[in-house]
Parts: sequence; C-alpha cells; structure tokens
Amino acid sequence: MRTAIEAFSVHGYNGVSLRTVNDELGVSHNLLNQRFGSKANLWRTAADWAFRPFIEHLESSDDPAADPMVRLRMLIRNFIEYSATRPYLARLVTVEGAAATDRLEYLYHQYIEPIESRFLPLFTELQDQGRIKNIPPEVFYFLLTSGGSAPYGQTGLAELMRSEFISPDEARVKLYAESVAEVLLNGLSLTRHT
Repeated sequence: MRTAIEAFSVHGYNGVSLRTVNDELGVSHNLLNQRFGSKANLWRTAADWAFRPFIEHLESSDDPAADPMVRLRMLIRNFIEYSATRPYLARLVTVEGAAATDRLEYLYHQYIEPIESRFLPLFTELQDQGRIKNIPPEVFYFLLTSGGSAPYGQTGLAELMRSEFISPDEARVKLYAESVAEVLLNGLSLTRHT
C-alpha cells in the first residue's frame, strides 16, 4: 500500500498505472489487477490504508475534558507530527483537491470531514466564548493542512530552502509542530496565548 499511495500522491491518479506499481514492487504484471480488479480499487484501498490510521490517531490523542484552546493546540501539533512521517497524506489531498472527482468526494466524506469535525466544535466554542477571532473555519483548515504540513509534502522545496524541519529527528518535528501551533493560535486569539 505504501508504494501505491506514494505513486498516487506524487504522479496523480492519471499518472499511475497498475503495471508501473507492479514494476516498483517487483511482482508479476497481473498481481495487482488480480488482487484489486482495477486501478480505482487499488487507489481506494491505498487511500483507506493511509488515512484511516490518521483519523484514529487524531481521535485517540484528543482529551475532551481539556480546555478547548489546549485541545486545539494539541490537534495542531498532532496533525503536524503525524503528517511529518507520512508526506503522502498532504500530497494526495493536494493532487486530488485540484479537481472535482469521485476520488475527491471519497476523500472528503471519508477523511477530510472527520478531520474538520475534530476542530470545528472547538473553533465554534472558542468563538462563542470570545476567545478567538470570528474567521471562517476554512481559513484555519487550509492554513493547517496546506500550510502547516507543507514542508513534509513538498520535501523537494523544503530541501532547497534548507529547512531543518524535514529532518526525521523527532525533536525538530515537535519544534516545528509547536511553531505552527503558536503562529496559528496567536493569529486566532483575541488575547496573546502562550
């Protein structure tokens, strides 16, 4: 699945063939066709393999009893830290998000909506409490998912910029995740939040 999701996230659905993935795996040219029946089925299985654990991770790392601002900070950090080790997540959403397709619909309803549902209630609660600015939640979502995780999905660009955060070093990833959380929360907050 990792080989398939990497291929789809880099080359896009139309740029990948079952033959190419079979070649990368070093297996018979008929193996994936026999196992999945079609490229569409392989794509869906690979997307499920990649995104289902992500949703489970975000759910299991949430503490519903915590203050909503603390929960939002943890959501940001967990999102970035998880994405750092799985760059294909951000790349696949970027590739599929470029046009309305059945694949994008699938990603949205199966995985993007559940991610939104993790932060949307927190966002609304904090706005109702007068603790954060009244900005559309989509602004936050795109800043987090397309901006915050960018160095990990765009490793070529991050390397040219000599970004130290694309290092697999866990401490650097945590520092970057905290920096993203700090920028987003300070930008949202009606009072300086640390």
